[in-house]
Amino acid sequence: RDRTDEIVAEYIRNSAVVRLVASPHRLGKGGAFKKGFEYSHGEIVMLLDSDLPVTISDIETVFLSIGQIDIAVASREVEGTNIVVYPPLPRVFAGKAFSKIFNALFGLNVRDTQCCKAFKREVLQSVLSTVESNGFEFDAELLFKCKKNGYTIKELPVNWSFRPDSKLSLVKDTLKMGKGVLRLWVKTFIATPKT
Repeated sequence: RDRTDEIVAEYIRNSAVVRLVASPHRLGKGGAFKKGFEYSHGEIVMLLDSDLPVTISDIETVFLSIGQIDIAVASREVEGTNIVVYPPLPRVFAGKAFSKIFNALFGLNVRDTQCCKAFKREVLQSVLSTVESNGFEFDAELLFKCKKNGYTIKELPVNWSFRPDSKLSLVKDTLKMGKGVLRLWVKTFIATPKT
């Protein structure tokens, strides 16, 4: 509804490297990334927001850091990060609370699970099919599954700006993320038999 498809279709008329992959129904953040990965072909795959809250130069830094590490996470919570445009305080609180709760429940130790990130292709080939979440909690579950499989994760400082036209609904999407995390925790630590 925000004309993303039209904007991309217009752009790719003059670009041979961009491809629009459409779906007749909503897939959620995770579902969209999974579908996009099916069409990707590079040895490094990135997940980033289309409104580019992270500067292009920092996206390049995150991308180029893949090699010695398996997953690079752009982080708003590590030393050296510069928040250019701050989000409203409720969003700051919700984001920090989500990361702290997820880290406490799953032992992930990633301070910012929701910012852009880059992966070695082989990591996603190994892990992505095991990730069940398709909502905004998808990022956190994906990182958890990567760590569980022994892949290395590093957070990198970036220049980041809040985009006021963000489609994230603070109350509705936070509740959905909370339910998704609780469901994942129960399935991971309670319902799954220990071997």
